[in-house]
Order: sequence, then C-alpha cells, then structure tokens
Amino acid sequence: MKLTDVKLCAAMAVPCLALFSLAGFEPRALAGNATNTQGSSLTHRSEVDEWTGQVNVYVGGALPVGTNLAAFQYLFDLTDAGNTTGYITPLLFEYHSVEAFTIFTVVGIGKGFEVKLRSVPQQIPFEVIEGTRVPTSGNFTFGYINAMVDSSGVPLLTSPGTVDVDNPTDGGLGAGGVGTRNDWLASNSFSPTPIVGLGTTFGAPGANTDYTFFLPYRTYSAQVFGIVVTP
Repeated sequence: MKLTDVKLCAAMAVPCLALFSLAGFEPRALAGNATNTQGSSLTHRSEVDEWTGQVNVYVGGALPVGTNLAAFQYLFDLTDAGNTTGYITPLLFEYHSVEAFTIFTVVGIGKGFEVKLRSVPQQIPFEVIEGTRVPTSGNFTFGYINAMVDSSGVPLLTSPGTVDVDNPTDGGLGAGGVGTRNDWLASNSFSPTPIVGLGTTFGAPGANTDYTFFLPYRTYSAQVFGIVVTP
C-alpha cells in the first residue's frame, strides 16, 4: 500500500508539518472485509479541554477508501472544568491542499450523544446522519465537536472537553499502525462556538478558511473504528 505525504503549513514562519495519509491498511479480515482503526490509543492523558464547543480533528492518518464507520471510541476519565457529563458529535472531514495549506472540510455530520465521566474507555456509534457516509478517496479523516448540533451543524448544546488530551502531541505510532501518528488539531474559535455544517472549513493560521486551528499538534484519547468493504 502506498502512503501519500500531505503538507500542513502555518503562517508566521511556523515550519511545515507532515500529515501522512494512509492509503490502505489491512488488519484481520472480517467476512471477506477488513477492519480499520484510526486515531490514538485510549489511554489516560494529562488533561481535558476547558473550552466549550471545541472542534478536534485527527491529522495523523487517513481513513481507507470504503470505510463503513461503526464506532467513535474515547476515554473521558478526568475533568478540568468540573463537568462530569458533556457532548460528542462525530464528524467526517475531507482534506485537500490549497497553496501552502491543508484545508479540512466537513463532509459528514454524525449523531451526537451525551457522555459521562468514567474510568474506562467508552464508545458511541459513528452514524453519519448528514452528508457523506463512506470515504471515497484517501483524503478523509475524522474528528468531533463537544456539542450537540442540528442537521445544519449549528450547536444546540455545548460542553467543555470530554476526551483526555496531551498538549503537545505524543510521539510514536497512531492507532492505525505504521505510517500514522498521534497528531490532532483543535479549533481556536470559542465565541461563538464553531458551526460545523457541511462545507465548513478549518485550516492552520493564515489559511482562507471559516475557522483556524491552534498549533502545535496535540493528542486526544479518541479513535474511530470501521469496516473497509473490499470488492
């Protein structure tokens, strides 16, 4: 399988950062198809976000073409803002290069859930209810917003962070194995909370997007699991 190297560059002399796109990954077969996990390990990390309604995007790897998303898995075992419950709405992104930047566009909005503080990893269905449901190229990744949103991506209920995070990023391989990393980016817009309707764009500072990211990379204890349908 071939790995594609995409560049994410920030303005103001911040150097380019490599985003490795996993064009294919073949773990154990399941009824003739393959399972795939992308993201970072569900391990205890140093903190959780205190800002409400933040959008977090996994940029350390990509979803293989044909991935039928099944579950969003995460660890929420501590709180820095005092909340013991919160909200997670999974999102599907497609990314592409525009000049010196990589632009992440919302192409799928998942069903949102209220989640609770627990000492063990949890999972919720990754059920896309608006937009693209299955990646059609090697330039798809996932993320989430700490909010419940309507079909237009407008936040209805928001919460502080609900997933453990290390800031800056952790080293080592991502959950997808060889060619993946533990790199995530977080939105830096909080007032108002980002709207994540289909077509909404995110990018590094200086990019011509609806919202921008904080730099540098960080690592969230979250991952997506899916089944890759093979011909």
